Amino acid sequence: MTGTITLIAHTAANTKAPAVTLRPAGPEDAESLAQLYYSSYEQGGVSSLEEARQVIRGVFDGEYGPFLPDASPVVVDDDGTVVAAALVLSRRTGEDLPDVPYIFELFTAASRRRQGLAEQLVRCAMGTLYDNGYDQVCLRIDEDNAAALALYLTLDFNRWVPETDYV
Repeated sequence: MTGTITLIAHTAANTKAPAVTLRPAGPEDAESLAQLYYSSYEQGGVSSLEEARQVIRGVFDGEYGPFLPDASPVVVDDDGTVVAAALVLSRRTGEDLPDVPYIFELFTAASRRRQGLAEQLVRCAMGTLYDNGYDQVCLRIDEDNAAALALYLTLDFNRWVPETDYV
């Protein structure tokens, strides 16, 4: 791994109806989100289920920035199991990032990948942010994560460079 890059995009109304059941994430989802988060990353991410629980609790508790539940959709399957999620903050604290909402995590169960769930989650999050008056959204990814980069480029994200880098 070489490093991370920050991407930013303008929000827009979501004109594509989701093909799956989406609902806002809530604290009652913490355990299932932690399990999904832990199992979604083969390398990196978190090293244990307990660490995943701490991260997810931290998201709901505002440890990384104010959590935006309405802009944080989860995909649930027919039995109510959470199979994918996007967790969005109004602003990521303590980071060199633009002062806009931040997609903290986007993850999908391995068995449900390559079905367009991540795209639907991001479109839903961006649409909700747009409806709530936010003009932009940003995120950070590993620069060697080709699949994530392809997804975000499809959704009109661009690389963000702090203004101080131009001086």
